Amino acid sequence: MSKKRVLAISSDLDQLRRIVATLERAGAEVAAVRSPSAIAGDQIPHRYVFFATNGDTSTLGPLIPKLRDRAHVTVVTPKASLSELTQYMSDERVNHVVVGNELDHGVFVTAQKLLTGDIFGIEKYLPQGTEVKYARLRDFEGRGKAIQTVLDFAEAQKMRRQVRNAIGQVCEELLMNALYDAPVDAEGKPVFAEVDPHDRTTVRSPRPVSIRFAATDEMFAVAVRDRFGRLAKNTILSYIDKCIHSPNQIDRKTYGAGLGLYLVANAAASYVVNVAYDVATEVVCTFDRGAKTALRLVGVFVHPGGADMLKRGPTAEITLDEVLQQDAADG
Repeated sequence: MSKKRVLAISSDLDQLRRIVATLERAGAEVAAVRSPSAIAGDQIPHRYVFFATNGDTSTLGPLIPKLRDRAHVTVVTPKASLSELTQYMSDERVNHVVVGNELDHGVFVTAQKLLTGDIFGIEKYLPQGTEVKYARLRDFEGRGKAIQTVLDFAEAQKMRRQVRNAIGQVCEELLMNALYDAPVDAEGKPVFAEVDPHDRTTVRSPRPVSIRFAATDEMFAVAVRDRFGRLAKNTILSYIDKCIHSPNQIDRKTYGAGLGLYLVANAAASYVVNVAYDVATEVVCTFDRGAKTALRLVGVFVHPGGADMLKRGPTAEITLDEVLQQDAADG
C-alpha cells in the first residue's frame, strides 16, 4: 500500500503523538500541528485530517473554512452526546467521530479504511481470527429466523440479557431497513414506499440481504448488508436529529425508517455505515459485554465510485420526489 499524507491536529502534545503513531501504524505519512492556524495558507492541502477536540463542538469551526472540497475529516473527542455527534458530522467533509477510549482502535481502523479504499467487512472491527457467522435472507420470515439465530448465538456466548435485548432491537431495525427501505427500482424510487409496513411482511425483497455476527471477550458485533447502496449520510443525520428534538413526530411510515436509525444509534457502542452507490450498503454495529455506554464510534464511508450520487438523500423534511426534482433542476 502506498503511503498517503495525512494531517493530525491536537493541542495536547501527548495525544498528538499517540494519534500520529496510530496513523503511521495504519500506513499513513503524517504531518502534525497543534492547531489549524499553524497551517500556512488559506487551505489545508491534505485530503485526510484527524482533528482532536476538547469535547467542545465549536472548536471545529476554525478548521472547516480551510478544508479542501474533497477532504475527509475524523474528529477525535473525549466525549460526545448523540446530538453533538450529529453536529460534528453536519459538514459533508466530516464523516467520522471517535470518542474517548476508542481513540487507538477507532483511529486505526478509520485511517486504514480511508487509505486503502477497502471499506466493507465486519472483520475490520474484530481481533484477527475471530469467527464470523453468516446468514442470508429475502423476506420477513427469514428476518425472524435470522434474528433468533443471532440471539441464540449471543446467549451461547454468555452475553447479558440487556445486551441481547439491544442486539435484537438493532437486528430488527437493520434487517427491516435492508429488506424494505433499501430496495429501489430502475429509476431509483423506493420499491416499498407506498406499501403499508404491515403489508410488507408478505412480500420478498428483490435482492437478498445478508447478516454477519461475531462475539469476542469484550464485545458483540453485527453487520447487515443490502444490495442497493443508496443510504446517504444526510438522510441518517436528518432522521436522528429529528428524533432527538421531536421523537413523537416520526414513525415507520416515513421514508427511510428514521425511527429505526435513531434506535440503532442509541443502542449500539459503534455505528458505522459503508456505502458503494448502486452496489451495497453495510451497517456495522458493536455492543460492549459490560455496562451500556454511549455511542463512541460513528462513521460513514463512501466508495469513490458514484460518491457524488450520495451527497444528498431524502430527509425527514424532504421527500424522495423533491430530491429527484432538485437533481433534475441542477442538471
